[in-house]
Amino acid sequence: MNKQLGLLVLIALLAVGGGVWLSHQSESKSSEVQLMFVDGSKKASKITAVSLQNSQGSLLQAELIDGQWMAKLAESGASYPLDKTALADFIQSLVQAKLQEAKTAKKENYHHLGVEAIDDVDSLATLVSITSSDAAKPWQILIGNKVNTGQGSYVRMPQVSQSWKVDQTINLPSSKFDWLKRPILSISKDDIESISRSDNKGWSIVTDDEAEFKLKAMPKGRELRYPGVVTALVSSILELDFEQLLALDDAQWQKAKVISKLTLKTKADEVIQLKVASLDNSYFIQFSSEQLNNYWLDWTYQVSSFNAQQLTKSLEDFLAELPKASDAKARADEIEEGDSPL
Repeated sequence: MNKQLGLLVLIALLAVGGGVWLSHQSESKSSEVQLMFVDGSKKASKITAVSLQNSQGSLLQAELIDGQWMAKLAESGASYPLDKTALADFIQSLVQAKLQEAKTAKKENYHHLGVEAIDDVDSLATLVSITSSDAAKPWQILIGNKVNTGQGSYVRMPQVSQSWKVDQTINLPSSKFDWLKRPILSISKDDIESISRSDNKGWSIVTDDEAEFKLKAMPKGRELRYPGVVTALVSSILELDFEQLLALDDAQWQKAKVISKLTLKTKADEVIQLKVASLDNSYFIQFSSEQLNNYWLDWTYQVSSFNAQQLTKSLEDFLAELPKASDAKARADEIEEGDSPL
């Protein structure tokens, strides 16, 4: 089974409420190549949680809740859908990893490989804990640095002094938000009937008879800035990414100034309100709807300056610039000169 096929199988297992049971064989005397975890893919229905921790605290708390993988956010206790692809790819790398080369067993040398215990404030390791429904305690392993050249990572079992180089590069999230489900909205272009800016810089985008997006009221004598400018706005909403998640009543949102209000209407007559706000060069977005009850209505999203700017467009931002008065006069002079007799 190649890597891509294996990933698809794991994603399917995760989606139906399964996971991977990890079994360690660090003390095996077999002369054969050892897997870091053995028979993981054969016991796919037992996993219930995956935890990642480093010296700075919790990096990921993933739990299987009602058949769906959710990330528990420590600051609020609330949960957010997890990107099953990222989790499946991570577990696949653990299951496929082989113990390739024994490394240091001396505590004073662990820092070279990044496999110190995470209670060391300078530790670069990530402690992985896998919880199963039929195990008394979780299986754990410390993931250290990636090897400098080629493929591989350094690992160590927390209670074992021997460290190892494994043949898989085990990728980890860099923040607690990295593996959360994206994009924010779970709707497609085919669902949209219209998008309007509902503040004092109003404009409206609708679909035409050919299901293409266009400005509802194109100003007379004006042209679009470029052919795809209207569709680009729609994509900016539907493909919206975020940097951080904050509570719906977060203090930053309360202090921020709303700079744009958009209304999205679906073909099922569902209305979604979108507000963009700014505070000290940071940008935030909230969604609201009277008809819907989706998870993305319960959060404040911190977004990049670039993403925020896409959602604060005025009507003029869709349109090509008008010719300057000096340019118009110069063209008029050229015409008059061309019409004059020799």
